[in-house]
Amino acid sequence: MSNNLTASFEDIWAREQQEVFLKKSVAMVMADTSFDSTMRSGDVLVRTYRSTDAEDVPGVITRYEDITPTDVTDTAETLTVNKQFGDLIQLADFDAIQSKYNVAINYGKDQGIKMTTQVDADVLGEVVNAESTVDAGDVGGTAGQGIALTTANVLNVVTAATKKLTKLNVYDDAKVGIVSPEFEEIITQYYGVKATDLGDDVTLNGYFTKMSGYKLHTSNNLTGTAVLSMAVNPTATNTVVIQGVTFTFVSSIGTTAGNVLIGGSADATRANLEALINAPHTTTANGVALSTANAKKFRARASAVNDDTANTLALTYKGVGVLDVSETLADVGDTWTTTLQKQHCVFGVKNKMTTLVMQKKPSVEVRKEPRQQTDNIINTMLYGLKTFRDNAKCMVNVEIKADGF
Repeated sequence: MSNNLTASFEDIWAREQQEVFLKKSVAMVMADTSFDSTMRSGDVLVRTYRSTDAEDVPGVITRYEDITPTDVTDTAETLTVNKQFGDLIQLADFDAIQSKYNVAINYGKDQGIKMTTQVDADVLGEVVNAESTVDAGDVGGTAGQGIALTTANVLNVVTAATKKLTKLNVYDDAKVGIVSPEFEEIITQYYGVKATDLGDDVTLNGYFTKMSGYKLHTSNNLTGTAVLSMAVNPTATNTVVIQGVTFTFVSSIGTTAGNVLIGGSADATRANLEALINAPHTTTANGVALSTANAKKFRARASAVNDDTANTLALTYKGVGVLDVSETLADVGDTWTTTLQKQHCVFGVKNKMTTLVMQKKPSVEVRKEPRQQTDNIINTMLYGLKTFRDNAKCMVNVEIKADGF
């Protein structure tokens, strides 16, 4: 037979677009937001702390002799509201009319979640300012290295965090932990149960269980760090790759995004790489700006510190969960140090681990283009954050070895 009836076949469109899976925010279980209501104007929050120390002791009194006065000092710390982010979508009226779906609502919702995710990444990124750290040295390994997490040591990791807090006289019972999906997997294996068996609060702000007094929340938005050893000057076309973005070392700067000029020494070249990571939107004589999309990500999330003495470049990248790095450097000794590729989980006291001031929460405005039948759908926010001295004492940086994830 040679029937052909396809011209009469109907296309059936789904009523809703496919679901977009974005990251879940957990920042509000970590941050103190109590100053929002008092900072409706101004850009600096000042908090002071007293010079009183836990190790202070009273003076010994001798009868009929003067008591020696104790000198006291107040010190000020400041939070500056200077985090400014925004997103813009343009939508022509004709597209809105002819689209089956409500473009403004659907993409506007995505915008809002992306903005919240940025706040979350910044808040979780404050873990590097914690006064206490739990690393491999606290669970039988080498100090300074990430913990190779297993069911055999996971409880020790959590109790080590408690010890760090207690040593600083932090006894608050409202303790929380923000961990990675990899950490959650180990805990689930340790308990031998499914997360859905662990109570009615499961999935609330990522919450999945309690362990050793901590309410644990899962986040795919943690901070990752890595250290690149580079003692030998790279050769042309050698690369360093960070989160899928390639930085290429070149002898002549050219115009290709991500090019890094090879300097007169390894120190000079590392400094050029550092400069491009920290200002990815700017082309200089030593580096070519990243693409618009990549520069936006790096400006919001990445930072690097060059160390000429150690011949290393230390990289911090917020909001990645697991930091993905690689290289094609010519010298075999120049590489990312596997024991220093870490994800940073957060343990501490609920709502006391950092201070967040949201002066303008993510909110959508629609403005007409003056000479077009087009809407500008704009979402902006303004905030600041600071880990004050008392916040730092209430937070523990738990460093997990991440190169195998």
